[in-house]
Amino acid sequence: MRMSIMIRSPRATAPPWCGTASRLRFPHPQAMYQIAFAPELLPGLLPWLMLNRLGLTVLVHPDTGDDLTDHAEHAAWLGGTLPLRLDVLRKT
Repeated sequence: MRMSIMIRSPRATAPPWCGTASRLRFPHPQAMYQIAFAPELLPGLLPWLMLNRLGLTVLVHPDTGDDLTDHAEHAAWLGGTLPLRLDVLRKT
C-alpha cells in the first residue's frame, strides 16, 4: 500500500523508518509507517485510502506542531481505532 500511495501521490513523502515491534514510534502502540502529504492532497488521497487500505487501520491527522492535539482531537481513523499513548506527547 505504501508504494501505491507514493505512485498515486508523488508529492507525498514516506520517511524510511517504519518502526518495528522492538522500537515503536510514539505515541503508537504498534509498528506503523508514516506518509506525509500537503493538506491540498487530502481530497484526492483520503477517498483512495478509504477504498484501498487493505484491512489496515489508518490514522489521519494534521501536523500543526501540536502533537497532542493533532493525535487526540484532530485525528480521524479508517478501519478500527487503536489506543494511543497520549501521555508521551506534550502540548506545545
